[in-house]
Amino acid sequence: MKKLDRLLILSLLLAVLATPVLAQEDPYDNRWYAGAAGGLVWPDSDRLTDDRPEMHYGIHFGRFLSPAISLDLRLDRYKLDHDPALGATGNATQQSYGLVGRYHFTEGDTRPYFLAGLGIQEHDNFFDEGRDIYASLGLGFLHTFNDRVSMRLEAEYRRDNDRSTIDQERGFSDTLVTLGFNFPFGERPRAPAPEPAPRPVVRQAPPEPAPAPAPAPPAPEPEVIFEFSSEVTFGLNSATLQPSAIAELNDAIELLAMHPELTLIEVAGYTCDLGDSDYNQGLSQRRAQAVHDYLVENGIEDDRLSVRGFGESRPKVPNTSDANRRENRRVELRVMDRSDR
Repeated sequence: MKKLDRLLILSLLLAVLATPVLAQEDPYDNRWYAGAAGGLVWPDSDRLTDDRPEMHYGIHFGRFLSPAISLDLRLDRYKLDHDPALGATGNATQQSYGLVGRYHFTEGDTRPYFLAGLGIQEHDNFFDEGRDIYASLGLGFLHTFNDRVSMRLEAEYRRDNDRSTIDQERGFSDTLVTLGFNFPFGERPRAPAPEPAPRPVVRQAPPEPAPAPAPAPPAPEPEVIFEFSSEVTFGLNSATLQPSAIAELNDAIELLAMHPELTLIEVAGYTCDLGDSDYNQGLSQRRAQAVHDYLVENGIEDDRLSVRGFGESRPKVPNTSDANRRENRRVELRVMDRSDR
C-alpha cells in the first residue's frame, strides 16, 4: 500500500473515531443535498503546462452521516494548456469522479473542516489518455446561510497516480481552491415541539367532605441488588450488550447463584427524558430483555426472572443535567419475592 493511501485511510479512521457521540438530542440536518462548485487549480509543473492557474468546475451530491461527518459523490473537470516551449502543444483535460469525506470540528453556522477524497481521474493530453486513481487532502469551512443554501470554501492537495504520461514515476500533484454551494432537498428535521400546558380549569369549590380515613401506607419499593449503567452496558441507542458489560453481568450471575433464596428477580430498564417517550419505553424494554437473556444463557433459571421496561417514567434523580441523565439510563435487578421471609 502506498504511503499516501495509508495516510488517507488513517485520516478517515481518526475522523470517525473523533466524532462526538450524541444520544437522544435534537436531530442534525441529514437531508440529501446537491451542489455546484468552481475555482482555480495550480497544476503540477511536471505536466508541462504553463504557469498560470486554470479554472475548474464540478457538481456534487451528498449528505451528513453524523453531526460531524459528511460524504459527497463529486464530479469535476479542468483543462490545462500545454506550454509549447516545453515540447507539448494543445490542451490537457483532467476529469474526475469519486467520494469526498469531510470532518467538521465545531457546531454553528460556520464550521471548519478537514477533507479527504478518493476516486478516479481520467486524463486526455498531448502524450496519451487514460484513467488512474487519485487521492486528496485539504482544509475548508462550511457556512450555512439558511435552511436552503450553504457555502463551502476549501483548499485541496490532489495526488494523481498517473505514472504513464511522460513516464512520471511519482504521479502528479495539483492544488485546487474551490468555492461551492449546497442546496438541500426537503425540510430540515426538527425536534418535536413541547406540548402546551393545559389550561387551568376553574371550578367552584365543593362542600367539604367528611374526613376520609388515613390512606394505607404505600408498598415499599423492591430492593435493588444490582445496577448496570447503560453507558457501559450498551452502545448508543442500542440494546446490544457491549464487551465492556461482561464483567458486571458475570458479577450479577455470581450474586444470584450465591442467593437462591431470591426466588423472583425483576430485570428493570430505564432511560432519561431525552427523545420520544414511546421510543424510550421500547428501548428500556429491549435493554432489560438483553440482560435477562444473558443471565439465562449463563445459568440463571428463567422462572426466577421477569422483565419490565419503565422508559423515562421513573428517574433515579431529576433530569436536570447531562450527568443526571446518564445516571437515569440504567438497568436494575430488583427483588420481587424471596423464600426466607
